[in-house]
Amino acid sequence: MALTGFITLTLSNLFQSLLYSPQIHFLLVSIPRLLVTTFLCGIIGMEREHVNRPAGVRTHVLVGVSSALIMVTSEYMVTYFQDFYTIDPTRMGAQIISGIGFLGAGTIIKDGFHVRGLTTAASLWAVTCIGIAAGAGFYSGAFLATIAIYLTLEVLKKYMLGKTYNKILLIRTVNLDHTLDQIQYQLERAHIHINQTELLPSQNDGSREIRLQVSVSSKEAMVQFALDQISAMEEVLSLDMEQ
Repeated sequence: MALTGFITLTLSNLFQSLLYSPQIHFLLVSIPRLLVTTFLCGIIGMEREHVNRPAGVRTHVLVGVSSALIMVTSEYMVTYFQDFYTIDPTRMGAQIISGIGFLGAGTIIKDGFHVRGLTTAASLWAVTCIGIAAGAGFYSGAFLATIAIYLTLEVLKKYMLGKTYNKILLIRTVNLDHTLDQIQYQLERAHIHINQTELLPSQNDGSREIRLQVSVSSKEAMVQFALDQISAMEEVLSLDMEQ
């Protein structure tokens, strides 16, 4: 009986020491913060992946969770080493904000005369901020920011653009550099958004074919007027629109 009581008391003391151990405390703190970050950043990443952007769910979750982990680590270092060193808990978080720029720059692509990826770069920066907030335990701010960002990316875009139709424009032209600028100007006047530009190989006569993936949200008359203006250009040899 004495041995059993000793073993029970020893196990109880061990359990109590583990329960109130700083390591266990930070483990219990880290789990909900990292899980919340994974969920919130995954929502933003799913929206980006749904529209076929280069940075999707995995990239956004990795960025957000890493940011949250850095904030938890900052709190951990302040708790453990504040008696030995002067530690600024915000310093590592500030480095995240400035360091995420290289990843955002990698998503920005200049495709012909059209630049893509700016919104995705901004969303990566946004999930970094969400990760910092959740990692610091500021859950309400992280949730509200996620809602605002998602509404901006998904709902506001549809509200501003209205109903859109995706079309493919095939344009064969000479004097490519000059023609591209003129084509872009005419399409912008008709509120035709260029999603993707592809330059096809040169033809035997020296002409080049441009394949434009566009979103049309304006009236049919405006679209037809823009296409007529492009077809009337001296450098444009042919223009076809596919569904």
